[in-house]
Amino acid sequence: MPDWSYRTVFRPLLFRLPAKTARDLCLGLMGALARLPLGSAFIDFLGHMRPPARLARSFLGITFPTPLGLGDIDPNAVALPAFARFGFGYLEVGPIAFEPSSGNGRIELRLEEQAIYSPDPPIHPGLEALVRRLVRTGPLSLPLLARLTGSSGKGAEKVSDECRRTIEALAPYVRLFALMTVQPAIECGWSTEQWREHLQAVLLAARALSPPRPVLLCVPPDFDPAENEHLLASALELGASGVMVAGGIRAEAGRMIGLPAYDRTLRLLRYMRLVWGEELFVIASGGVHEPAQALELFAAGANLVQIDSGLVYSGPGLPKRINDALLSAAPAEEPIAAPAAEMSWFWSLLLGISMLAGGLLALAIASTRVVLPYDETFAGLSRAQLAAVNERLLFFMAHDRVSLAGTMIAIGVLYVQLSLFGVRHGLHWARVTILASAFAGFGSFFLFLGFGYFDPFHAFVTAILFSFLLLALHARMPPLMRQKSPSPRENWRWRLSLWGQLLLIVQGAALITAGLVISFIGITSVFVPEDLDFMRTTADALAAASPRLVPLIAHDRASFGGMLLAVGLAVLLLALWGWREGAAWLWWSLLLAGTTGYTAAIVVHLAVGYTNPWHLAPAFGGAAFLLLGLALAYPSLCRPQEEKRG
Repeated sequence: MPDWSYRTVFRPLLFRLPAKTARDLCLGLMGALARLPLGSAFIDFLGHMRPPARLARSFLGITFPTPLGLGDIDPNAVALPAFARFGFGYLEVGPIAFEPSSGNGRIELRLEEQAIYSPDPPIHPGLEALVRRLVRTGPLSLPLLARLTGSSGKGAEKVSDECRRTIEALAPYVRLFALMTVQPAIECGWSTEQWREHLQAVLLAARALSPPRPVLLCVPPDFDPAENEHLLASALELGASGVMVAGGIRAEAGRMIGLPAYDRTLRLLRYMRLVWGEELFVIASGGVHEPAQALELFAAGANLVQIDSGLVYSGPGLPKRINDALLSAAPAEEPIAAPAAEMSWFWSLLLGISMLAGGLLALAIASTRVVLPYDETFAGLSRAQLAAVNERLLFFMAHDRVSLAGTMIAIGVLYVQLSLFGVRHGLHWARVTILASAFAGFGSFFLFLGFGYFDPFHAFVTAILFSFLLLALHARMPPLMRQKSPSPRENWRWRLSLWGQLLLIVQGAALITAGLVISFIGITSVFVPEDLDFMRTTADALAAASPRLVPLIAHDRASFGGMLLAVGLAVLLLALWGWREGAAWLWWSLLLAGTTGYTAAIVVHLAVGYTNPWHLAPAFGGAAFLLLGLALAYPSLCRPQEEKRG
C-alpha cells in the first residue's frame, strides 16, 4: 500500500478497525504477498523504494544500505521480507519475550496524539514461535536487529539466562542485539552489582558467537539519565557497543509509541552526545512522522534513526521521502567527462525525437492522403478504389491512423522529457521507464505479421528506432545529480497531490488495458460492432472487396494497440516512481503528452463523424481523469515553494 493508495483510500478504512485487527490484516497481507514467487518484485514495482548506494553507512562492522531502520511495527516478524523492500537500512524484531505473552490489554491507536498504545509487557508469541517464523522467512537482504526484553518481577539471574538463551537461538538470523532490561532493573531494584553481572552474562553470550555480535543498551525516551546514569555508564564500561533510544514512553499500564516520544528522544540524544561525545554509537527512535524529524535527529548526533508509528500515520512512503531528503543533502557525485554518444540519455533522446517526428509525419499523412503507395500495393486497390469499396472506409482508416499518430507524438514527448530531465540526471527509474515502455511498443511490430502484411517502411523505421533503444540499453548511465530537496514536512499540497497521483496511476493502468484489448481485437476480430455500424458494412463485405483489406486495417489496429500499451506503461511508471514534490517537468510531460494523444483521438472522431457515445466515452473519460489528476498535483509538483514562504 504505497502512499497514493494508503493515504487516500486504505488509511481511513483501516483506522475504523480495531488497531490489532488492522495491524494483523496489513502485516498478514504484506507477508503473504512477499512469499509469492513474484511478490517481492511486485512490491519493488509499486514503490521503487530501494535506497541509492550513496546512502550506505558502516557501523560496528555492519553495512546499512541507509541509516534508516524500522522498529516496533512487526514484533512477530510476519512481514519482514516485504519491509526489506521499503527503503530501510535494517529491520528490528521485538521487543522479544522469552516466553509467550498476551499482554495485559489491547493495542490502541491514539489518533489525536498520533501514537500507538501497547500493553506492558508487550504482546509476543515467544522465542520458539519467533525462531520458527524466521526459519520460514529465510535470508533477508538487510541486517536484522533483535531487541531483547526482560520480564518484570523476575530476578536478575533469571532475566540474564533468558537473554543468553535468546541470543544463542537468534544468532543465525540477527546481526545486532539491543538489550531492553533497564526497565526491570529499575522496577525490581537491582543493585549495581546485579546489573553489572547481568550485563557481563549477556555481553559474554554475544561475544561467544562466531562472529561476535554487537550489543546495544536500549533505553526508553523517558529514561532519566540523571537518576539512572550508573546503568548506562556500567553498560558502556563493560563493552556495550552503543545506545538505542526506543520503546516509547510510559502511559497508564503500558507504553505509548509515537509523536509524544519525539521531543524526549531528541532531548535524551542531545544529553548523551554532550556527556559521552561523538564516539558513542546511538540509534534514535520515537515519533518520526516527517522527514524533518529524522533530519533533526541526525543533526543532533544520531548514527541511525528508526521509524515506528510514522509508518502507520504517515504511510509506507515515509522511508523513501526521508531517503530523498538525505540524498538531497549529500554531496553530489562527480560528473562523467564523456562524449554524449557514450551516454544512455543521448540515445533515448534520439529515440524520443524520432518517435515525435514520426508521429507528426504520420499525423500529416493520416489527415490528408490516409494511405501510402505500399498500402495500395498490398491491398491491390488504389486510394480511389478503396473509397469506392465503402464511402466511409478511408474516414475509418484515418480515425485509426490519426489516433496512432497521437500516441506516437505522446510517447515521443515522454521519452524526450524522461531523457533530458531523468536519465541525463542519473535517475535510474527514468531509464527503466523508457526501456520497459519501448520494448513493449516494439513488440507490437510482430502482432500484424500473422496477417501476412509486411510494411517495409514501418519495418525500416522500426529497425532504426530499435537500434537507438539497444544503444540506450548498452550505453552508460551518468552519476546521480543532486535533486531538489523535497519539503521536510507534510503539507496540504503534498496530501492533495496523492489524489492526483492515484488518478494518474489509474490512467496508466487503463491505457495499458486499452492497449492490450485493442491489440487483441486487431489480431482477432479486427472490428468492434461500433466500427461496422459506422461504415454500415460487414467484415465479410470488406474481405470480399480484397482479401488483403482486413489485414491492412488490422495492421493499423495492432500498431495503435502497441503504442497505447507503450504510452500506458510510461504514464504508469512515471506516476509510480517519479512523483516528487517540485518535479514540474513531470507535470508538463504528462500534460503535453496526454492532451496531444487525447486531442488527436477526440478531434478525428468528430471530424469523420464517428460519434458513437459508447465508443468516445473512454477518450473523454481518460482526458477528464488526466486533467483532474494534474490539477490536483499542480500545487505540489509545480509550486511547492509557496508552502515554504507561507
